[in-house]
Amino acid sequence: MQDTASRILLDRMDQAFGDYSQQAERLSSLLAKPMGESSWTLYNDLQRQRTAETVAYEKYRKLQDELFERIAPPAVPHRPESSIA
Repeated sequence: MQDTASRILLDRMDQAFGDYSQQAERLSSLLAKPMGESSWTLYNDLQRQRTAETVAYEKYRKLQDELFERIAPPAVPHRPESSIA
């Protein structure tokens, strides 16, 4: 059952990354546009897109952290203590 939950979480993380990638691409294309002296519309669009990109990134990071919490670290092999004197 945990494997199924991890798989669902991984799928959600993939979707969130795709959304983040799209938002970052939109922001990049807005940043490439030339900005005039009184281009308040472009400035407001940049602010909105930056917010959308940040929200998408935070969603992705939250899902990634949740997924990595489910991954158990590998077991450490037992090593006998050495008696160097």
